[in-house]
Amino acid sequence: MTFFRLDPEVYARHRDEVLRLSNSFQKIDARGLSDREIAERLGLDERTVTEIRVVAERDVYPLDEWARAIEFKNKACRDWSAAALKRPDLKEP
Repeated sequence: MTFFRLDPEVYARHRDEVLRLSNSFQKIDARGLSDREIAERLGLDERTVTEIRVVAERDVYPLDEWARAIEFKNKACRDWSAAALKRPDLKEP
């Protein structure tokens, strides 16, 4: 595994814009951009954008929000499994 060092100044300069452009927040009128698309738009490399997004998401979202998201995903999987048992013709999403 390689290590990646994110320059704190680059992080501070681009954090809000990366989060705004990404799928980190629910958008009603448009889809968020991929890390590659954000990198192209901001003139950064994709790995830098990924690191900014990941660190920023951890800074912005409280720990209980992550726990709620995990429970939501687990419930969705359980619900899908229960539905699949009742309908053998149901294909995986």
